[in-house]
Amino acid sequence: MTPAAGMLLVASASLSEPSFMRSVIYLLEHDEDGTLGFIINRPLDIIISDLWADCPPGLGSAKVAAEGGPVDRNKGLLLHACADLPGAQAMGNGLAVGGDLDALAERYASGHDASGPRLFLGHSGWAPGQLAAEIGEGSWVLRPGPPDLVLRHRPPPNLWQLLLEGSNGLPEPSLN
Repeated sequence: MTPAAGMLLVASASLSEPSFMRSVIYLLEHDEDGTLGFIINRPLDIIISDLWADCPPGLGSAKVAAEGGPVDRNKGLLLHACADLPGAQAMGNGLAVGGDLDALAERYASGHDASGPRLFLGHSGWAPGQLAAEIGEGSWVLRPGPPDLVLRHRPPPNLWQLLLEGSNGLPEPSLN
C-alpha cells in the first residue's frame, strides 16, 4: 500500500517522537511536492469562539477543535463536508475547506452533528520522499481512511489501537 490522499497514517507502536506518538493522521494531500495531513485523534476541549474571534455565531459554541500537528500550531484550517458552498475548495473524498462561512454556520447551527466542521490547529507535513522513508523504516502503518472519521468531533478514544490492530477505526456495534 502506498500513501495517497484520503488514507490514514497510524503511528507504529515503536514511534516515540512526542509530536506523533500514538497519532492517527488523515492525509489530505500527497503528491510529488510532499504530504499534508492532520492528526485526527487529538480533540481539544475548547469552544471554537475562544480560538477564533470572527467565528460565525452558528459555529461559535461548538467544541470542534483538534490538534492537527506540530507545524503552524497558531493557524487553523476548518474542514467540512459542504463542498457545494460558494467559494469552498474541494479536497477530495467529500471534504472541503473555506467557502461562505455564514452559509456553513447555518448548515451546522442546529446540533453540530458528528459530520460537522472541524477546526484543526496546525498540520503535519512531509517533504518529497520523507514520508516514504519513514514508512520504510516502520514508523507508520497505512490504513484506508473513511472521511467521516476526520470530521468526528470525538473520535473513539482507542482509535489508534483499533487501527493499529487492523480495524477500520470504528467500534463494533453492540450485540445486545
